[in-house]
This record gives sequence, C-alpha cells and structure tokens, in this order.
Amino acid sequence: MLIKKEAKRLGVFIFYDKEGIVDDYVLTLLKSLKEAVADIIIVSNCSLQEEEKKKFEKFTDKIKIRKNIGLDAGAFKDTFMEYQEYFKTFDELILMNDTFYGPFIPFKTIFEDMAKKDIDFWGLTANYQSPDGFGYLPNHVIPSHIQTFFLALRKNVLESDAFNTYWKNYNIKKMNSFEKVVTKHEIYFTQFLEQAGFKWDIYTGLERYHSQNIEENYNYYAYASYDLIKNCQCPFIKRKNFVFEKSDALYLSDGEDNKKSLEYMKNHTEYDVNNIYKNLTRLYKPSELYYGLNLNYIVEEKKESSKSMAILLFLEEEKYIENYIHFLKSTDIKPIYVFTNKKKIFEKLSNENIKVTKKDEFKKEAYSYYCILKDKNYINSKINLVYETNFQSILKNALNSMEYLNGIYAIFEENPYLKMLVLPQNLHSDYFGAMADTNRFILANDNCFFIKKELLDWNAILNENFIVNWILNGQGLVGKVYNKNAVNTLLINQEYALQKTYKILGNCNGHMKHLSGLLYVQKHRKHLYMNPTFKIRLYRLYKKIMYKWF
Repeated sequence: MLIKKEAKRLGVFIFYDKEGIVDDYVLTLLKSLKEAVADIIIVSNCSLQEEEKKKFEKFTDKIKIRKNIGLDAGAFKDTFMEYQEYFKTFDELILMNDTFYGPFIPFKTIFEDMAKKDIDFWGLTANYQSPDGFGYLPNHVIPSHIQTFFLALRKNVLESDAFNTYWKNYNIKKMNSFEKVVTKHEIYFTQFLEQAGFKWDIYTGLERYHSQNIEENYNYYAYASYDLIKNCQCPFIKRKNFVFEKSDALYLSDGEDNKKSLEYMKNHTEYDVNNIYKNLTRLYKPSELYYGLNLNYIVEEKKESSKSMAILLFLEEEKYIENYIHFLKSTDIKPIYVFTNKKKIFEKLSNENIKVTKKDEFKKEAYSYYCILKDKNYINSKINLVYETNFQSILKNALNSMEYLNGIYAIFEENPYLKMLVLPQNLHSDYFGAMADTNRFILANDNCFFIKKELLDWNAILNENFIVNWILNGQGLVGKVYNKNAVNTLLINQEYALQKTYKILGNCNGHMKHLSGLLYVQKHRKHLYMNPTFKIRLYRLYKKIMYKWF
C-alpha cells in the first residue's frame, strides 16, 4: 500500500524505567517523533512522579500509566483495546519503545522516505532467518522478522480482521516473560501479517549483511552498529549494545563497535552523545560499562598545565619509606601532599625537609582531580623486589612526569562522565592470582588511582577495597590509563598468561562463543559439583593442570 505524502500518523510510545525517570534521550526521541506525527499516545509501564509526568505532557495529553505486565506488547494490547477505533482514523501508526538512542536521521525524513515504498508495514531493522541458538522455537530456526522496538503499520493493516483479531486474542497473562514476548510475539508477528497477505520492508540498508545461508545471519545492530550508522543509514543504536557480556561482543568482532559508533555520532551527526552517557551512568554500574565502552586510554603527554590536579601520598609502611623519600626528592611533579600518622615516618620525612600535611587542614575543594597514592596493602609486600616492581609500575603509569599528568588531566576534561581512572594491574608474583578474584570486574592496581574531587572522602579512599567497592556500587565511568612506554611489558605478560590458560582449557574450536559455556559452568558450579562423577573428572583435570603448569 502506497501512502500519501501528507499522511496522518499516530505515534504510540512505550516507556519503562526502573526508577521512573524520563531522561533527556527520551525527550529527544519524542521531539523528533512529534515533528512527524499528528498525535502521540505515551504508555508508561512504570509509575511516574508528577515532575516526570510533566515532561511527557509537553508532547501529548494522552498518557497511560500501568504496571509492566506483559512488557511492551502488553502495553500495546491495553492501548489497542482503548483506542482501536481512534487508530483507524490515521494513515499510519508508529509503535516504538525507549530501548534505543537516536534518531540520527529525523523521523520526519525517515517517514517521507518510507512513504515512497508500496508496503503495508515496516521497521527500522530486521533479523533475517537464522538458527535458534537458544532452543526456544520448535524447528530451531528464527524466521525473518522486523524487530519490534520500532514498527510502523499502515491503514489497511490497522483496519484488517487479522490485525484486530490478533490483538483481541493476545493473552497478556500468558505472555509474562521477555523470552515469551520475543519468541511468541516479536518473532511471530511479522510472519503472521505476512501470511495475512501484507508486505513489509525496513529502513536500514541491510542488503550486504543478508545471506541466503541462514548460518551467516545474525542480529546486525548488536555487532555492526558502527557500519550500519555510518554506511547503511541506520538512525539508532540500541542501549543493550553497551552492556553486553564481553564474550558476546567478541563473538563476531573485536568489541570496539560501540566506541567507534559513539565517536562517529559525536563527529558526524547532530545527536548529543551526552544523552547516552547520562542514561547509561544512571542505570548501570561502572563494572557493567567498562568493557562495553572500551574505557582504556593511552596517555598522550601535554605541555598545558594541569593546575587543577594534586597528588595525595599516604605513608604507613616504614619498611619502604626510602622509596618514597627518593621519589619525593627527585621528582619535578607538583603539588604533592604527604600524609602520615606514623611517628617514625614523620621524623624521617622531617629530617629530609619533606612537609607532612594534616588531613583536617587540607582543603578538599582546592583541586578538581586527585591522584591517590598509598604505600599499604601491596601484594606480597614481604619481598622487596615485588614491592619495588609494583612501585616502579605506578611511577610509569601515573607519575611519569608533569607532562604525563597533564595528559591524564586532559582525559578527564574530554570525558566528563569519567569519575575514576585506574592503573593496570601488574602480572608478576601473586598478582597473577588476583586476576581470578570474582569481585574484580576491572583489574586495577589498588595502590594508585585518579578521582574527581567529589569522590574524595578520607575514610573511603583509605579503605583497601575502595576501587573494588566503587566499581561495583558507584555511579559514573571508570577508565584505565597506560603509559605508551610501559604498555609493551604488560601486553607480553598478558599474552603469556592468556596463551597458557587456553592451552590448558583447549582451543575452544577457535570460537569465542565457547567462552560462554565456560562462564555457564562457573555460574552453576555448585550444582555441577554435587555430581560424584563430575567431581572425579574435575580432580583429574586439576592434576593435569598442575602437571602442565608446574
């Protein structure tokens, strides 16, 4: 069905937020939608405070608030039952939710382009026929279908018996999980309308990705967003792309897709990427975003002065005080404030004319950023060489020079949502074992880190678990900084550790996806370990590993 250029459109927008907050990216979506449709119905699957509801009232007086029963499809069923006759007064109905960022191309332009196509319903992207890797479908094949976070339906569909019967019979109570809604509605709905005689298409150009071999088809927006946005006029990026398990992201590509997408949006579109960071950092913890955003930085030295950064040095270990005295007397880095509660350390510092600052005299608001350096809780600190090697790594990756600190300052300034920058963890001595710590979502050196001043709390930062605690519970982004002159040692140690690990585990048939299997075993190990046969096999594997390593 061709649609006239001046078509009358209705937008149905489904919203859900666990805190009931309407972020700026939602308003950007609605603003673009408002410019392209005659009316909007907003359905909130969560309760809204009056202040948040007022944000929606700028776009429509038709606001439904309901419980999140049946998810998006349940919300549309309720809306359909209330407004089905109203739907028929429009040439096209747009059903969309809030799970994506955009549009990078105005909805008005998208609608005008799609109006030229003789079709009955359409979407932004599709998942073409592919294997059902999760085993939800009877024939283990996912049929080609429009992904229903955005779906446009024309008048002939809205007025059809098939469409109206489908929604009248749709049972919200039975469709009570994400898996059921996806497998029994999203995957099925396109096929249902197709079998009723309706034609469909999508806006994003996926021609070169669509294969006749179903084994080669996959969820394109999840793994190739950069290419789709840059070269295939894809007007969005999905929020869940940024919080994939890293093994999923590495299944098909190098995991850099999100970072490249953000850089392209920032430099080549009018979209404000701050909308994305605001939403992500509110909803997710630093541990959930670090890998999805590739928050690693090779520090470039800068001549511009970082007058808003200071180094705070906390000394408690008398055994290693000479290391710090030598550093303090030889470095040109400033300002450095030294703190200690140890009388003998204080005396040694005084003898070297090194000033000690009292915490209650220090003005926390004096600087925008702080480097925290602590001499306590070094791993295996009984052995001098282990301690000193870690200390030298800190000097390389954090306190190399004033120009280097200027470079770290620049990273903070260029990335306003960064709250903390950590250093790479060493990979020698007992530091190897620390890699297996289940609490360490981001491997980092515990003895030195950079923070924004808002995180400067004496009790918190002096806690040996400060970094781990903040990564698990903080709000903001955590990145990691590397000195380009020191990264070669770290990389070769990582390569060695990874190679040895995979030689023990086997090559996983060359597929990163098999890592998911290992993660599954780890997640369910308590249940698996109850099996006596499994225990015997595990013990044999343990002996084999010990033999290979030692």
